[in-house]
Amino acid sequence: MRKSMTQKASRGLLLLLLLFPGALLPAAFAGCAAQRRVVVGLSVDLEDRYAIYPSIEFDAVALTEEETNQIKSGGVDAYFAPGGSLRKRVDPFTVYFSQEETRPAVLPFRSAYWDRWLKKKPVTLALIADLPHSPDMPEEDPRVLYIDLKKDGLFCRPVFVEIEPQKISRVYDLPRDPRTNLPADNRRPDNRRPALRIHDNPESPEALEDD
Repeated sequence: MRKSMTQKASRGLLLLLLLFPGALLPAAFAGCAAQRRVVVGLSVDLEDRYAIYPSIEFDAVALTEEETNQIKSGGVDAYFAPGGSLRKRVDPFTVYFSQEETRPAVLPFRSAYWDRWLKKKPVTLALIADLPHSPDMPEEDPRVLYIDLKKDGLFCRPVFVEIEPQKISRVYDLPRDPRTNLPADNRRPDNRRPALRIHDNPESPEALEDD
């Protein structure tokens, strides 16, 4: 009986797809959207290179074509320069790492940042770290990683990245704290809430976990 009901349900779903091929697209898109998040962590190679985990700022931001070209032409150092107007204008999600704060950080899809970025119809997701400039750095600056939102706009897999001594690398396993080996999703609220050490915006995972 149960098998017969399952077969009927499958036939009904197939008939729905044949008659109304777009009927299930919104649900499928919603499922992808729920997974669209950015998780950033530190590579253990940073400590090997610098003897400590250095202070690093990391930005994740969705950009229009014009904004993308401005960052590419100006460069990472100009983007992070004090008083720079471009960084303020694009409204990035900013994360701070240091010797005292090595835990991975998460930008969830359900975020006011995504709500604001999507209004301007972005074409690129830029992931940028203010790592030191190296004299032998290639022409295509490895301190910034660009993801084409027109090609991978509705990416159903989360974006995982690690910050290495001179570059940002995309990885396919959930980033872990290099000192405790705990993954991002296992992070507990920071007891130092008055001086948030992860990032300075109210949508940090600490704030989300307190809801």
